Amino acid sequence: MSAPEGVVLLAAGRGTRLAPLTDQCHKSLLLVGGRPVLKDIIDKILLAGVQDVVVVTGHRHDDIQAFVRKEYDDRVRCVFNVSYKEDVNILSMDLGVTSLREPDAGYMVVETDIVIEPRGWDLLLDIADRSQSFWATRGRYSTAMTGGTLHADAEGRVTDLLYRPHYDPACEGWLKLLGILYVGTAQVAADCSIRRVAIDKSIAQYYMTPWAENLALLPCLARDLGHVYAVSYNDKVAYQRADEEFTRIIRTQGA
Repeated sequence: MSAPEGVVLLAAGRGTRLAPLTDQCHKSLLLVGGRPVLKDIIDKILLAGVQDVVVVTGHRHDDIQAFVRKEYDDRVRCVFNVSYKEDVNILSMDLGVTSLREPDAGYMVVETDIVIEPRGWDLLLDIADRSQSFWATRGRYSTAMTGGTLHADAEGRVTDLLYRPHYDPACEGWLKLLGILYVGTAQVAADCSIRRVAIDKSIAQYYMTPWAENLALLPCLARDLGHVYAVSYNDKVAYQRADEEFTRIIRTQGA
């Protein structure tokens, strides 16, 4: 497996839509399949051979930092986003990328409210071409699955990238974003410069926004997980469903 040189994990958000589950627990530390989601993500990343992992924190920073230190010592580092209340996640991405030891070697950005079965991580963390960027997708945009979505051509090249939290029939059937971006070496410089211009305007935006607005300068592919189980959760119902489904999967397949 050819793993990414560095991975940035975004764990600064407050998870207000998951209340009351997140009243005393950060959403990345909620248990799925009997253990914290953040642990499942980090374990898979380290197992793949990633040498540089940065967790960007904000809300409940002390809890996450204590967890990371206890579980991983100095193998994983935490960076605090002091502006997490105003930021959506574009500043968190920037802080994480600039904290990597070798960002020019390419990097993966992973949101930490994602649950993926083991074989899915194997597919995502095997970077066949380190120069080429890709967005992870799973499922299709529909009335039941809104949010980030993309359209790709027959070769998998992304031709449109949008955030549509309210159902937009024009996006029906497009690939649904999962919350994972790999920035290849060919796009690192453009990604960093375009993102910083966007940050100067506002940090109240998603890290995908500069990509959506500058696809010509940031060519990328869709890496679809097909039938692999992979979901994100941002409310109580979605979390409970993910916990039930993932628990069933690991009982039959193993973690």
